[in-house]
Amino acid sequence: MGLSYVAGPYLGGLLTEQANWRWVFLVNLPIGAVVLAVIALRLPHARRERLPARPDYLGIAVFAAAIGLLLYGLTEKGRTTSAGATHAWTSGTVAAPIAVSLVLLAVFVLVERRAAEPIVPLGLFRNRTYTAANVGSFFTAFGMYAAIIFLPRYFQSVHGDSASTSGLKVYPLMLGMLAGSFLTGALISRTRRYKPWLVAAPVLLAAGSLLCAGIGVHTGVWVLAGWMTLIGLGVGPMLSGLTIAVQNSVEPEHIGTATSKVTFFRQVGGSVALAIAGTAYVSHVRAAAPAHGLVAASASATATVIPWLGAAGAAIALVVFALMPESPLRLRGPAATAAE
Repeated sequence: MGLSYVAGPYLGGLLTEQANWRWVFLVNLPIGAVVLAVIALRLPHARRERLPARPDYLGIAVFAAAIGLLLYGLTEKGRTTSAGATHAWTSGTVAAPIAVSLVLLAVFVLVERRAAEPIVPLGLFRNRTYTAANVGSFFTAFGMYAAIIFLPRYFQSVHGDSASTSGLKVYPLMLGMLAGSFLTGALISRTRRYKPWLVAAPVLLAAGSLLCAGIGVHTGVWVLAGWMTLIGLGVGPMLSGLTIAVQNSVEPEHIGTATSKVTFFRQVGGSVALAIAGTAYVSHVRAAAPAHGLVAASASATATVIPWLGAAGAAIALVVFALMPESPLRLRGPAATAAE
C-alpha cells in the first residue's frame, strides 16, 4: 500500500503520456490476475464447523446495480456538455440513475433484513463506533480526493507541467499520507488509544486545505509542498486509525465486512466530492476566464475547490470523531491466550 502511494502518481502520469489514459485502468487486469492466482494457490483456508449457508446472491446483485447507477449519475454530473458547462443535477442523465439507485438501495435494505448471510449486516450500524468510522471516512474523503485530483490539474494548467511531472509534484501529499498512517499506527500501539489521533487528524486536514486558499499563479512549489504535507498528515490517520477502530469495535466474524465498508464509504465519499468539485471548478473557470485569463482562472478555481471541500469534510468528521465512543483495544494472539 505504501509503495503504491509513492509509485502511483508518477506511473499514472507516465502511462497517460506514453500510452493512453485508459491504461491507468487496464493495467489492473494483469495485476488482478496475479492477485487472484496468489489467493487461489497460497491463501490459507480452514473450514469452519457450521451449517452451510447460501451466499447472498440477491443482495450482491441489487447492491452492485445500486452503486453502479449512483457512480454513473455522479460521473455524468462531472462531465461537460458541448457548450462547455457541466450537466445540471436535474438533467435526465444525472437525476434518473441517482433516483433509481436510491430506490434500489431501499430495496437492498429489505433484502438484507431477510438474508441468512447478508453481505452488509445491518445490525452493525447499531454500533456507534462502526457508524462513526464510516461517516468520518465518507467526509474526510472530500479533502483527500479534492487534493489528489485538483492539485495535479493545477500543476498542468497553471505551471504547464506534464502529467508525469505533476505526479512527482504531488509526492509531498502522498508521502504525508503514508507518514500519517504509519505514525498513527505506532501511536495507537504505544498508547492503546485511537480516538485522540482520529480527532487530531481532521484539524490537520482542515488547516492544510484552508492554506490552499492562497494558491495563485505564482505560488512556489515548496510552499505548496508544505501545504500538501499537512493535508497528507491529516488524511493518513484515517487509513490506519479508522481500520483499527472498526476492527476493535465488532465481533471477530464481522471484521472482514466491517473493514471493507470503511474503504467503501471513502470511495463513495470521494465520488460525491468530485461530482460537487467538478461542477464548482468548471463554473468558476467559465466565470473568471474572460476577465483574468484561463491560467489565472484555473489557479483561483483550485484555490476555491480544495479549501471548501477539505474544510467542510474535515469539520463534519471532527464532530463525528469527537462524539465517537472509544473502547479499550483488545488483546489478540498469544498475549490474549496467556491472559485468559
